[in-house]
Amino acid sequence: MRRRFYEALDRAYPSWSNTYGQYNPPGALLDRLARFPRSARLMEVGAGGGFILERLSRLGFGHLIGVDLTATTLTAMRQRVPEAALVAADVEYLPFAAATMDVVLSSDVVEHLPDLDGHLAEVARVLRPGGSYLLKTPNRRLAELYYRVRGLYDAYFWHPSMRSCAELRVDLDRHGFDVEFLISSSLTEAQLRKIPFGVSRALAARLPLGRLPVGWHPHLEVVAVRRA
Repeated sequence: MRRRFYEALDRAYPSWSNTYGQYNPPGALLDRLARFPRSARLMEVGAGGGFILERLSRLGFGHLIGVDLTATTLTAMRQRVPEAALVAADVEYLPFAAATMDVVLSSDVVEHLPDLDGHLAEVARVLRPGGSYLLKTPNRRLAELYYRVRGLYDAYFWHPSMRSCAELRVDLDRHGFDVEFLISSSLTEAQLRKIPFGVSRALAARLPLGRLPVGWHPHLEVVAVRRA
């Protein structure tokens, strides 16, 4: 049912879909990934249209795996990054052997999952000791304020697993990860779209986000390293 639901969303709202455009890139995570060895076996879960995988391929990463649930995303990925291995799977049940990945990446995925603990347990299982889970997700404290102001009372239908900084740290620690929060430098296009009319989006685009504490960022970008 979830697969059919997100396929229908891709068809109904293509201008907002991560399948057909990259509007909310994880800038700090991409900067950090540029430091990783190009020989790393890297899997992106909830990979959408493959925009991040395409960028990583151009950076020279040669062992890329894209995982997503829907036929729409897998079709787009196959066209965009034919060199990557593609797998249709639910990210709460990853069809890979234990300790086979060096890096797992997700961007705006974990907040959509009914069973976040199940997903984190699966990521910990497939990562080798010392491997990294890089993830981006909305900051619950700011997201809840936005949804309340906009009257979007169905937010927890869309985002059942939003977390604050402290909550995400506790979740990741429970599954054997050491956590580092990265500093984002600016708002993304998707975040600027949410600025209300009457407020200058050009001004918001110049907001020095990197000077604010992580707890005041609209999204969290995290590097979680699996403990031995």
